[in-house]
Amino acid sequence: MLLNVIKATFFLSVLILLAQCQPKEELTEVVYTSQFDQSDLADIDGAVPFDFNGDWVVGPYNRGGFRIDLSDMPKHDFLEVSFTLLLHDSWDGNASGDDGPDRWYMELDDARIMDVTFSNSPCVSTYCLFQSYPKRFPDFSNPRTGASYYLPGLCHRADQSDGTSVYQITKTIAHTSKTAFLQFYDRLVQTNTDYPACDESWSMSSLEIRTVRLE
Repeated sequence: MLLNVIKATFFLSVLILLAQCQPKEELTEVVYTSQFDQSDLADIDGAVPFDFNGDWVVGPYNRGGFRIDLSDMPKHDFLEVSFTLLLHDSWDGNASGDDGPDRWYMELDDARIMDVTFSNSPCVSTYCLFQSYPKRFPDFSNPRTGASYYLPGLCHRADQSDGTSVYQITKTIAHTSKTAFLQFYDRLVQTNTDYPACDESWSMSSLEIRTVRLE
């Protein structure tokens, strides 16, 4: 009798363990998406659309950015934020002094999700302006690490076919509130020119936000 009880208890424990090990299903729902054309700017504060290389983007920003407010979101465990970030012209990464550091931020509900620098500088044995991305500032990575592709520059490097670095970024963040506000902004440093926005700036060409619920 005791042996049967032990066996039953063992098999029940195995079944419970197997159930706990089963992967949870992810239920996702798009709560915001935009390609930033002039008719597609709902819920954004600070968005300035313009045509760059044949596509609508918001920007260009130099010591600026925009904010998006969301409400009445479905029940969820995470937010997945995906966007295409365009870094125009002469970003100087982790440089200090007159040229940097050139920092870029993403915040969710006042929590700083990204605090990174980017560099569009060439990197040779005698000269290299490192960036932090994909790591957090002040870590070091080679210039343009993680860039998906390149486009012509916007102003200072408009004559260069790779003057803009394009990054396709996705961040998944633990989040359960029905409301959220996200901010995207920079703190660029370029004090040795009369036209900082021409020297370096950024824009965004797409943004999608999904809720993720684990079942």
